[in-house]
Amino acid sequence: MLGRFLRSGFGVFLLTLVVLVLGAGSMVGYQIYSVTHPPRVKDPVAPGDLLLRADAVSFQSTDGVTLSAWLVHGDRDAPVIILCHDLGESKAVFLDAAIPLQQLGYNILMLDFRGHGNSSGNGSTLGTEERYDVMGAIDFLRTRHDLSAERIGLWGIGMGAYAGLFAAAERKEVSALALDSLYPDIEGYLDRLLFKGLPPATSRVTGYASVFYAPYFQWKISRGTVSHTLPQLSDRNFLFVVATTRPGSVEAGKELYASLQEGGQSDKNLLELQGSGLSSLYDADRRKYSESIATFFGTYLRVHPDKAPDAIQVQVR
Repeated sequence: MLGRFLRSGFGVFLLTLVVLVLGAGSMVGYQIYSVTHPPRVKDPVAPGDLLLRADAVSFQSTDGVTLSAWLVHGDRDAPVIILCHDLGESKAVFLDAAIPLQQLGYNILMLDFRGHGNSSGNGSTLGTEERYDVMGAIDFLRTRHDLSAERIGLWGIGMGAYAGLFAAAERKEVSALALDSLYPDIEGYLDRLLFKGLPPATSRVTGYASVFYAPYFQWKISRGTVSHTLPQLSDRNFLFVVATTRPGSVEAGKELYASLQEGGQSDKNLLELQGSGLSSLYDADRRKYSESIATFFGTYLRVHPDKAPDAIQVQVR
């Protein structure tokens, strides 16, 4: 009976359709796996190589993953800034940028996300579960008596920005967020990663491919849209950083900036640079970027709240 059905015209059509769907799903799954399992980057230098006083620490994410981090010491009882790297990077990408923040007196926590650097775990969920890593970092900071864990800043790039935003929605201690290349949702981010460089005419193909995203991530990414979370953070201070060399990033960043309602005690800023992300900047552009970040935190997360902030040298729009 089954053999007769499979030899019929409809049976052949159905079998062909199943083979095509399974084949397409396997191809998309392989591509997603390649993106979400980048090679681990080993730390080329350590804080001590740059004369930074730091401890190598480890702690658990809120869902039980063991994470590796560096805690760079600033002034006692000063606030902490958590630095969250992008997909495929490690905590070491922030080492140079941490120097001016540490010189201002901030304590700095640089962590390796799960599946990156020296942390345990395998692969990435592009920020969905990485938010548990940031939440675990905040809970770890609460155990320290030599810094102010009630006043926390967060600087995230790409995946780190996405994870940091969702972690801040569940941790009120985070009052100032510098978010570089924040993507509005994981589906759009995956489209850019998987189909970068393809002509617009292939948009229908990418639309079909997105059907497989949610099953791959066990339907967890459907809950992770930035536009739904930002209204919960109207009492925080924001700096959105966008790169003019990536038009899609600029448009998305401006839309997120515009959608955020300002509260009575909060503020939002938008910084447009030719490039963003520390690994893609050099010399003067890298210094300008780091100085802009330092200016933002110096304005909204002062080391000494009882003192007036220093004069702003870098324009933050």
